[in-house]
Amino acid sequence: MPRGILTYPFSAVLGETTAKRALMCLLADDDLNGVLIKGPSGTAKSVLVRSLASLTDRKVVDLPAGTGDEDIFGGIDLERAVVDGTSVMKGGILCRADGNILCIDNINVMDPRTLNSVMESLSSGTVRIEREGISSEYSCSASVVATMDPLERDLPESVADRFDICVSMTVETDASRRGDVVERVLEFDRDPRSFAEKFVGDDLEARRKIESARSLIPTIRITRRDIQDIVAICTKMNAVGHRGDIACARTARALCALDGRDRISADDIRDASVMCLLHRRKPKLKARTAGDAAVESDDVPDAEISDDFEDISNREIAQLAKMSDDESLDVQKEIERVEGLEKAEGSGDGAPDREEAGDGEPEEEAAIPDVDVLTMVLDEVRNDLAEIDRIESIRLNSVVGHIPRGIDGSKRGGRTSGFRIPEGKTSDPALGATIRAAAPYQRSRQPRGLSIAITPSDIRENIRTRQSSCSFLFAVDVSGSLVNTGALDEAIKGVRAMLEDGYVRRDRVALLTFGQNVINLAVPFTRNVESVFESLRRTVTGGSTPLGEALLTINKYMTNYVRKNPEEKCFVILITDAEADRSVVEGYEPWAELRRIAATVRIPNTEWIMIDNGKRYRRVNYAKKLADILDARYLVLDDLTGRFEDKED
Repeated sequence: MPRGILTYPFSAVLGETTAKRALMCLLADDDLNGVLIKGPSGTAKSVLVRSLASLTDRKVVDLPAGTGDEDIFGGIDLERAVVDGTSVMKGGILCRADGNILCIDNINVMDPRTLNSVMESLSSGTVRIEREGISSEYSCSASVVATMDPLERDLPESVADRFDICVSMTVETDASRRGDVVERVLEFDRDPRSFAEKFVGDDLEARRKIESARSLIPTIRITRRDIQDIVAICTKMNAVGHRGDIACARTARALCALDGRDRISADDIRDASVMCLLHRRKPKLKARTAGDAAVESDDVPDAEISDDFEDISNREIAQLAKMSDDESLDVQKEIERVEGLEKAEGSGDGAPDREEAGDGEPEEEAAIPDVDVLTMVLDEVRNDLAEIDRIESIRLNSVVGHIPRGIDGSKRGGRTSGFRIPEGKTSDPALGATIRAAAPYQRSRQPRGLSIAITPSDIRENIRTRQSSCSFLFAVDVSGSLVNTGALDEAIKGVRAMLEDGYVRRDRVALLTFGQNVINLAVPFTRNVESVFESLRRTVTGGSTPLGEALLTINKYMTNYVRKNPEEKCFVILITDAEADRSVVEGYEPWAELRRIAATVRIPNTEWIMIDNGKRYRRVNYAKKLADILDARYLVLDDLTGRFEDKED
């Protein structure tokens, strides 16, 4: 029997307990807004999603990346238009997905415009079509499961936030379990039916749990105590907005129901927080403390440099503090809103909450959080998320942030993202759109031996999107102070890790090193990443830190490069402790001169990333100061080192 006739059984997928429970939650609660599964290629993401067919009567409807708008949303019924000249709407993939499970493979490589339209249609429950003389709409209520490989491209935060749950699937590292995976796949290849029959009992048990949970969920009350714990965790994890809080509440309720219980436990809240906050965490901006100010007062004086940027920082910190107060008020309002919904739905008739179960005290008194339990749960959530971060290797896009890759191109070439009426003649006609535009008029036209008679007014041209490229200049401090502390080895390891992840497969990279009293443009911009590896291996280290001269060299080189490549997005990744000890002009104090130089560096279309590889505890953090002057994103190498440990030479 061919392999494609039967899907791989849900229970046969080894491990991935979190991903499985997330998908079971989705099937148990229709209020959950989708599951996003992240992971490298080959981790059985798509296999697991398609195995859902064994747990539900609903169909799994695929939406492949690269599908055109007409196939996704629907459009004119071409056959009827040609036969009787009527413009009638014919539904697309979203129409077939109504009431079923929509699987979006490689969601992050979809055209952003199409992706936003798909997510908006699913969120509103209505698909609206306005094209080719058709104005129509139809309902679409589907459970959405999407997969993505983060190495390919980032998913816009606005889209990721629409998924209530996000889980990560990783490559199995245990040799024995890897062998079990191979054995199972080969057995399935030999005889899919016999293999599937071995897991019928396990799949039926999972299906029974889902059906039982669906009936139990309406009776489970989300108490005020539960809400306060969830909100506290989301706030501590810096989850922006209220979608994370609401998603955690719904997911905790679904996990509780899947276990056959009628009251939410601390474990439910912990597991739900890990599932719902992985893609919602934001880095916190930390205000300077009095201790920081005292340390900075020992900085090298420089009467010629204004301290305006420190004053601006203080004003911004005060504004951030005010914003935090406003957000706290918003959270309290959300608590009250959810409570109001509970009362309106009459959910108070369910089982007693965690506090009332023993002594029957009123909810107002029982709502005071158990600080010790909450602290324990919060620590467990942090540890679980930190473990996920550790397993997922460091990638260059996590250092430089999200880079919009797609740009509209007027030249022929690139992937088709739509069509339009051309202005004059076109050399890139959209054949399908042109035929659909002509179809309703065939009865009134002379075919002249043609199947479809086309006039100039029918012609449409393709809108194409091509990938923009980026350029990354790695500027690495190879001076003696870093060699002596071992920080240089970690920096080189980090550069290699960022380049090995495949993120720069279409981009240019360059390498500049400074040390030994020399500025060396070791590798000009190239797509040959191996040349950067080889140059790093041969790098001569030691000597002083001519950081001021290095900035001048970077400024000159990058300014010329940007002028010749205006369409490219450029990044300078500066890896140093910024403790300059050699000036450009003899007799000048090195750090004071460096500040003046940095203040004049302004490279168009270029972002700076400062990776501090100095000692964590030092009297003055010059790297942070330099990052502020350059308006650079600031990262600490120590925080990234653990992610580099599997990238040894």
